[in-house]
Amino acid sequence: MLTSYSVACPHKKCTWSGNLVPSHMQGGAGAEIVSMHRAWFRCPRCHGDWEVRMSNDKVTVLPVGDRSR
Repeated sequence: MLTSYSVACPHKKCTWSGNLVPSHMQGGAGAEIVSMHRAWFRCPRCHGDWEVRMSNDKVTVLPVGDRSR
C-alpha cells in the first residue's frame, strides 16, 4: 500500500498543499520509500519537482544545492 504525505509545494508563487505519494526519482511514479532515503514529489498545480528526505512519517525538503548522499 502506498503512503501519501501531507506536503506544501516549496516553489515560489505556488500555494498548493495537500497529500502526495513520493517517487524514487524526479518525475517518476509513486512508490513506497524506506525511511532515511531521498524521494521526490511533483506539485499537481505548478508541476515543479522537489527532493525530500523521508524519516518515518516526517518529510524534510532538501535545499536545491544539497546533493550529498
